[in-house]
Amino acid sequence: MDALFNFIGSIFGYVLDFFNNIFGNFGVSIIFFTLFTRLLMFPLTIKQQKSMAGMQRLQPKMKELQEKYGNDKARYNEEVSKLYQREGQSPAGGCLPMLIQLPIFYGLYRAICMPLTCTLHLDMSDPVISSAITRIKSLSDVYTSATSSYYSQINVIEAVRNIGGNYAKYGFTSAEATALQPVFDLSQKFSFLGIDLLSIPRFWNLAVILTFVVFFASAGGMLLTNKLTGNASQSQMKGCSPNMMGIGMGLMSAWISLSVPAAMALYWTCSSLFAPAQSWVVNKYYNAAILNAKAEAQRLAKIKLEEESTYDRSCS
Repeated sequence: MDALFNFIGSIFGYVLDFFNNIFGNFGVSIIFFTLFTRLLMFPLTIKQQKSMAGMQRLQPKMKELQEKYGNDKARYNEEVSKLYQREGQSPAGGCLPMLIQLPIFYGLYRAICMPLTCTLHLDMSDPVISSAITRIKSLSDVYTSATSSYYSQINVIEAVRNIGGNYAKYGFTSAEATALQPVFDLSQKFSFLGIDLLSIPRFWNLAVILTFVVFFASAGGMLLTNKLTGNASQSQMKGCSPNMMGIGMGLMSAWISLSVPAAMALYWTCSSLFAPAQSWVVNKYYNAAILNAKAEAQRLAKIKLEEESTYDRSCS
């Protein structure tokens, strides 16, 4: 699993590097990366909506099967399976967009936490690069080791930024200085609206602002999405307050953002803000009523075609 997330992180690193080369800012790159992944997943979201509409359309038939075979679970499950097959539906058909969110989150997390290997794709086994990084880690006045070794590449980026290109002062060779130049160039791109996107949000740095932004964006985005899709009323009917769900999601998002680089909080904020817009488009053009009407029209057209075919064969 770790290798898989590293692979995804490397791919996302190429995407982030592409946007970085265009905009020259990691924060803007995160925004466009979020939009890119949302657009990439949009066909899956439509498929999910179609699956949900199809399952809704099958509810009356499933109720009939429940009344007919409710006491025989094996027969009921068999008939439900036949119904799914006959109607071309799958109960798990709408899960993919939700499941794919996790690899995206962790893949981006790797790309952000491991910028040297995932974003710059440096060969860490190269003798010159390895020597330069070893030297950086020995410079206590510019290199600060994080509590977690997982953020060691971020520490290197920050140290190179602290060196400020003055490699001769710290005894770097010309080859090492040349190898570190891409690292220095990247280190200049992590400031977004005065916030260092590599820093972990704390109450004594500006990155903590994003923690509050994440809370309001996650809570508000979820509430607005539920309102647009009609899930709010359904949740209320089931005894689950959508307001409490939204606040709970916001608190969870804010809590997680306190333990990861601020760039992840920015991604979470953008994703939460883009979600209602995507839901509005899906609900307007691919809502259950429209999809079920199209499906019913296709069903009637298919029946008519079969009847005409049967009539033609009988006449001949």
